[in-house]
Amino acid sequence: MVSFGIFSLSVCLNHILCNDFCVADLSPSAPRVNGFPCKDRANVTSKDFLFTDFRTAGNVSVTGTNAYPSFGTVLEYPALNTLGITHVRLDFGIGGVVPPHTHPFASETLFVVKGSIYTGFISFDGVLYAETLQQGDIYIFPKGTLHFQINVGTGPAISFNSLNSQAPGFLVAANQLLLSNIPAAVLESSLGISKAKDLNLLEASVPPFWG
Repeated sequence: MVSFGIFSLSVCLNHILCNDFCVADLSPSAPRVNGFPCKDRANVTSKDFLFTDFRTAGNVSVTGTNAYPSFGTVLEYPALNTLGITHVRLDFGIGGVVPPHTHPFASETLFVVKGSIYTGFISFDGVLYAETLQQGDIYIFPKGTLHFQINVGTGPAISFNSLNSQAPGFLVAANQLLLSNIPAAVLESSLGISKAKDLNLLEASVPPFWG
């Protein structure tokens, strides 16, 4: 037996800690750990590693912002389990917007598949870094930063986004601020709103899809 610190070659050979993959077992009876337990390796096939959901465009008309995210998380794509990856397809109608949001547990890259997208993030010292991207361009959003996307082209746009966590988190700024039961007095003072009816108008205007 060859030792590697506190681990050993025998541990890896027994497929206890050193699996190259761990296709998630999403069945209700499977025990829950940090992530999902592994599907029995004997039942894994090449189809487990194939994901085809991004072949179909998302319905941008249902979100209230004319943009739609199609997710490829471990729940839709169990082969991602333990690999630290999440994928997203973003479809944009003309003028479509993905609202400002954060992923507290992941950095993200955006690759423009089609169209022209203005995108950017706010750094921790309050600086906006933003560019207009064309087909084939990539932009990166550092972990935890507030970022957004808007289609600034004359037709539909598509991007393919990757995040370096299977559970990146998705926190929409407007929902957190306006729909999380923060006392009205706090919001009125923080936003410079003098009348509660103005606050009510803002709350009612938040697109529910992105909650």
